[in-house]
Amino acid sequence: MNELKIFHYGDPVLRKKAKKVKQVDDDLRQLMAGMVETMVEEPGVGLAAPQVGVSLRAICVRELLSRDEDEEKDEDDVWGQTWCLINPVITKRSKDTQTGNEGCLSLPTLLAMVERASAVVVKAHDLEGNEVVIEASGLLARALQHEIDHLQGILFIDRCDKDTLAWMVPDEEDERGYRLDPTTMEEAVERFDRLRQRESKQ
Repeated sequence: MNELKIFHYGDPVLRKKAKKVKQVDDDLRQLMAGMVETMVEEPGVGLAAPQVGVSLRAICVRELLSRDEDEEKDEDDVWGQTWCLINPVITKRSKDTQTGNEGCLSLPTLLAMVERASAVVVKAHDLEGNEVVIEASGLLARALQHEIDHLQGILFIDRCDKDTLAWMVPDEEDERGYRLDPTTMEEAVERFDRLRQRESKQ
């Protein structure tokens, strides 16, 4: 098991501008392996190195193939390709946008609506040092923008419609298995402060 600790909202590492990776080596590959495992276990669509306490420009993302809850699928059929991207840069954004709910493993159970470019082109390097170019749309484009924001110290709550902030609360009576309880930025900050205080005592 190589699962890593996720740093939560309020930790200074999440607000730092991450440093450029100068060398792809075994230490970096080990970090990325842990990030992928952590992303899968949580589960999440993406993860940035600052979220595991490492201020480097490295992210991992994976493609969600299907969100149809009525159709039974094996886990391997739901997820597509996984990318480990070093020093990723968005080189092109579409003019048209999409607005959708976003969450973050560093702000557990908090959701809000965020407007993003509908499609992006991302240039990066892989774990072999090769240049890669990803043309993404839909959820993958959203995930890439979200994770690259992390490298700038930007969180989804900085870009969201504050009136749509809500907690994702388990609810068996709801067909989705959860309900959304509206909240405020102030309440969210207080809750994450309490979470970090509990973690610091463990």
